Amino acid sequence: MINEIKISKKDIELIQVELESNKPYEACGVLIGTISGGTAHVEKALPVTNVKRTRTSFELDPKEHYNAWNEAEKSGKEIVGVYHTHPVSSAVPSLWDRETMQNDTSVWLIAGADGMRAYVWGNGIKAVKIIQY
Repeated sequence: MINEIKISKKDIELIQVELESNKPYEACGVLIGTISGGTAHVEKALPVTNVKRTRTSFELDPKEHYNAWNEAEKSGKEIVGVYHTHPVSSAVPSLWDRETMQNDTSVWLIAGADGMRAYVWGNGIKAVKIIQY
């Protein structure tokens, strides 16, 4: 199980810009990199269109998500997680997030009005340590 995520300052800033520029709607994207041991190494945060375009949920555009997955695979990487924003609430999983996370083994990075936190599902929500480089 993933217990930490390493992500660059540049990618954290990109996600913050996504949060601000899409307010009051949620923004989303994928985190491309590798997983080694219990660490997800993010090499690129890639914005993906939120086809729901609501204030309380997100859905990755299927075509863009597929293209991101394909791009990652071609370069020997994988999608290690997703990110999304909670521009007017805290960076904790909503009920919808919790239900969706149960079917996903990757990291969920949430940028909220109160900061950024990461989680995985493992018989419930588990916090993941964020290490910025």
